[in-house]
Amino acid sequence: MAVLGKIRSQGLFLIIIIALALFAFIIGDLIRQGSFSSGNENVIGYVGDTELSRQEFSNSVEATMNQRQGISTVQAANIVWNQKVRDAVLAEQIDAAGIEVTDEQVRNYLKAAYSRAPQFQDENGQFSETKFAQFVNQVSQSNPAGWQQDLDNAASQVRQAQFFALLKSGVIGTNADGALAYRMENDKRDFQFVNIPYSSIPDSTVEVTKSEIKSYIKDHESQFKAEAERDITYVLFEDKASNEDVAALNDEMVALLNGKQNQYNEQTKETEDAPGLKTTDNSKAFVNANSDLPYNDRYVLVSNLNAAQARLAQTETGEVYGPYKDGEYSKITKVLEKRTISDSVKNRHILVPYSGATRAGSDMNRTKNEAKKLADSILGTIGQSKDKYDTRFAYYEENVDDILAQDIGWTVYSGNAANFAPGYTKFLYANNEGTVGVTESDFGYHVIRIDETSAPVEALKLATVAKKSIPSKATNKQNYTNTQKFQQAAEDGDFDELAKEYNVTPRPVLNLKELDENLPGIGRNRAIVQWAFKDGREVGDVERFETTQGYVVAKVNKISKAGVMTPEEASAKVTPILRNKKKADIIINKIKATDLNSVATNNNVTVQTANGISRQSPVIAGVGQEPRVVGTAFGLKEGATSKAIAGEKGVFMIKVTGVENAPELENYTNDARIVAQRTANQSTSALVEALKKATDIEDKRAVFY
Repeated sequence: MAVLGKIRSQGLFLIIIIALALFAFIIGDLIRQGSFSSGNENVIGYVGDTELSRQEFSNSVEATMNQRQGISTVQAANIVWNQKVRDAVLAEQIDAAGIEVTDEQVRNYLKAAYSRAPQFQDENGQFSETKFAQFVNQVSQSNPAGWQQDLDNAASQVRQAQFFALLKSGVIGTNADGALAYRMENDKRDFQFVNIPYSSIPDSTVEVTKSEIKSYIKDHESQFKAEAERDITYVLFEDKASNEDVAALNDEMVALLNGKQNQYNEQTKETEDAPGLKTTDNSKAFVNANSDLPYNDRYVLVSNLNAAQARLAQTETGEVYGPYKDGEYSKITKVLEKRTISDSVKNRHILVPYSGATRAGSDMNRTKNEAKKLADSILGTIGQSKDKYDTRFAYYEENVDDILAQDIGWTVYSGNAANFAPGYTKFLYANNEGTVGVTESDFGYHVIRIDETSAPVEALKLATVAKKSIPSKATNKQNYTNTQKFQQAAEDGDFDELAKEYNVTPRPVLNLKELDENLPGIGRNRAIVQWAFKDGREVGDVERFETTQGYVVAKVNKISKAGVMTPEEASAKVTPILRNKKKADIIINKIKATDLNSVATNNNVTVQTANGISRQSPVIAGVGQEPRVVGTAFGLKEGATSKAIAGEKGVFMIKVTGVENAPELENYTNDARIVAQRTANQSTSALVEALKKATDIEDKRAVFY
C-alpha cells in the first residue's frame, strides 16, 4: 500500500516519464524504418561520397526516354544510372589529373551533338551557327537550370574524353609484346590425340558433397558474388470472354447481319424493323454505327486476305459472309465490289501547291484557283505526250522553286500507297498505263503521268462489322471471385494443385532480380517485382495483382540475399566442375599405357588428329575449346607423347606430329601497335569497372522505379 501511495503522489511525474519512453520507442522505430529520413527520399543513391539527387536523376530519365523512343522507364533509369556511376567514379581521377575544359570546348561538343538535328541545319543541310545561337539564347533564358545541367554534362564528357586520351597515350606495345602476339597467332602444331570424355562415367557414380561445394566457393569467392534474387510462381486469371459471352456475341452478330424486327425507335417513337448489313442501303454508315473498327474504303487484294477471310474470294457481290472469328474480333462482311487492280504503279508528278496547302511554304502566295488553272495549263501544254511531259518535268525540276517535279517510282497499293494522299492514289489506280492527268490532294494539284503498271490482280471492296470479344460484367465478377478464393486458399495450400483445380497454369519465374521488369507471359510488371523484394517479404507470401490481361496471383518460393552464394545456390555451377575433377582423377589413375593406340583401345575410343592449331585459337575440331591440351602440345617436341591431361571435356593424351614455327621477322612493330591499340581500347572499360569495384555504391533505384 505504501508503494501505491507513493506512485499516486508522483503520478504526473511518472506519466511524463512513461510518455517520453513511449515516444522514444516510437521515434526510434520510425528512424529505423526511415520514416523521418525525408532527405533520403530525395536521393536515388550514393557513389562513394557523391550523392545522386532523385530530382536530377528523374529529369535525366525523362530526357533519355524522349531521346530513345520506345524504351521503358526502367530501361531509361538503368541507362542514366550507369552513366551517373561512371561519371562519379571518374570525377575524382579526373580532378587528380588536373584536367580542365574551356567554354569553347564545351560549346564545340554541344555543336557536334546538335549538328545532325534538322532544326539546326540550313536549307542546304549544313549546320547553322545562327540557329544554334538562337536556340542557346532561348533555352538559357527559359530554362536556365536545365541549360546549366546540359553544360555541366557536356563539360563532364569533354573532361572524360581528354582523360581517356591521356590514359590511352600511356599504353604502349613493346617489341617483345609484338613478338609474343605474332607467335601466339602464327606458330602451329599438329598432333594426334585420345579423348576419354567425362560423360563416359555416369554422374550418379560420382558424389559431390555440400562441404566440397562450400570449400570451392570459399577458394573462388569473387566468382560467386550474386545480386539479391527471388523465385516466384504466378497464375493468371485471364480477362477473357466466357463461352456464354462468345455465344451472346455470336447472336448479336447474327442480328446485325440479318436485321432486327420490332425495334423501338427513340426518335420516331415507333416500333419498326432495323435493317442489317445484308439489307442496308448505306453500308459505310452501318459499319461506322455498329462496328468497333471503322469503315475502310480501300480495296483488299484477294491475295492479301487472311485465312479467316479466305471465303470472301468466292462470295458474290452484294452477298454477306459470317459471323466468323478473326483474331480478337467476331466479324460479318459484305462484298460491295469486285474488280481487278494493278498493285504496283510506276509514276511521276508535277505538284502545284497553293497557299494553305499541306507543306506549302509560308511565302506561298498562289491561290487555290490559280494553282488549278496553272495545273490545267501545264496539262494542256503536255497533252498525252511522254516527250513533252519529260521536257516540262525537267524544266520544273531545275528552274522553278515553288513547283515540285518528282519521280515517285513504284507505288504499291498493298504497301506504300497508304502513305500517299487519297486523291493521289485514287488517280493512280483508276487510270491506265500512259495516262497523264490532273488530280487534287491536300498538297495541291498534281499533274501525274502513269509510266508503267504491274499485271492486274483481283481485289475486293468490303464492308465489315467487327466486334471485339470481351468478357461480360458477370464474367468479370466471377473471375474476380475465383481470384480471391484462389489467393486465400494459396496462402496455406498447395499452389500447383490449386492451379489445376481452378484450371489455370502455374508459371515459375526463377532468378528474378530487383530491377527486372519483364515477367514471362505477362510482360512488364514492376509492381510484382517490387512486391517480391519488399522488406519483410517471406517465402510463402501470396499476393493478388490487377494487370491489363487479368488478375495475377503470385507466390514467393525462394529468397536469395545479395552476397556470396550459398552451397545450394551455387550447386548447379560448382557440382559439374567438382564432379569432372573427380572423374579426371578416376580416368587418369586407370591409364597405365604410354602410347595412344593402347590407351584408345583400353578406353573404347579412337585416335584422332588435330592440325594447324594455334595458341591464340585453342580449339580442337569436334571437341571445342581445350587451352590446357593445346598449351601442352606447344611444350612438347615433335614425336613426343604427353602424359594424361585433364581437359575441359575429358582426359586427353596427345602425340605431337608436326611443329610449324613462323619465320622470325626483322621487327614486330606492326604486331606491337595492334597489341597497344587493343589494350588501349580495353583500358577505358577496365578502369571504370575497377573503380566501381573499389567504390562503395548504394543503389536505391528499385525503390522508385
